Formats: sequence, structure tokens, C-alpha cells
Amino acid sequence: MFRKSPSPAVEHNKTRSTEDLRNEYALINRERASGANSLGALADQNDLARELERRGEL
Repeated sequence: MFRKSPSPAVEHNKTRSTEDLRNEYALINRERASGANSLGALADQNDLARELERRGEL
């Protein structure tokens, strides 16, 4: 089942630095490349991508 609303972390992401968001996004990419594809990590990465897109950074 896919989430239809943003996670509670979305509000937290709005106060984080762009560099911090990019670093976490890259970390999840590395984890996924090594075969770790948990739904939680995918959802977190989607939240990060949405915030970076909102800032015009992705």
C-alpha cells in the first residue's frame, strides 16, 4: 500500500539545510544500489526528493 499523504518527517525536512537533504538522499541511493530497498527508505527518499524539488534543487 502506498502512502497518499506525506509523512510526519515532511515538516522536519522543511527546516533542514539543502546540503543535509542532499547528503541523506545520496546515502539512500547508495544503500539502494547495494540492494537495500526497504519501503521505508523509498518513502523517505521520495519525501526528500519532494522537498528538494520544492526548493528547485533537484
